[in-house]
Amino acid sequence: MRVILADDHKVVREGLRWMLSGEQDVEIVGEAESGEQLIALLSALPADIVLLDVRMPGMSGLDALAVITQRAPDVQVIVLTMHDEPAYVRRAIELGAAGYLLKNADREEILEALRTVHSGRAYVQGDLTGTLLKTISGRERIADALSPREVEVLSLVSQGLENKQIARSLGISEATVKTHLKGVFARLDVSSRAEAVAIGLRLGIIE
Repeated sequence: MRVILADDHKVVREGLRWMLSGEQDVEIVGEAESGEQLIALLSALPADIVLLDVRMPGMSGLDALAVITQRAPDVQVIVLTMHDEPAYVRRAIELGAAGYLLKNADREEILEALRTVHSGRAYVQGDLTGTLLKTISGRERIADALSPREVEVLSLVSQGLENKQIARSLGISEATVKTHLKGVFARLDVSSRAEAVAIGLRLGIIE
């Protein structure tokens, strides 16, 4: 599997590279110290998995995750961070993370996470599993509450259409489109179109 390391601390990247060296099924193909650099790397390098820190200068790890979910859906992301707060786990999963690890994870656990995610399954470290299950369960219930029209609007947003174009496509007013989007944002607990699309794709609300 081809892996990119994204962390603003060089010592962390060097440590990860050392830990993963010698594994025949793991190839470190690139390193990034910011979200912007990571996005640029992904447009130039083929990769399967990103090990991603949450806090980086400029574009944060979570902001980069939202972009990756949209632009490179085949690339899996494992968040590797010091933060074990439920809010961080929740947001990362909402935005499309396939795994969540704390930086106290040892070599064996990092390798297990990489191989699990590469096989198409999710991986969450230890006690954080309960938070993940609650998040997914809650999001699925919320997704079920979206009206058919709200799903239509969200689908068109995912195609890059602006409100005026959506209104024309659905034969409704632009004000009505804004009302539907406001409902989507409230139910999914997001504040941007990118976040709404990322969650919609993750939960299978839209394709």
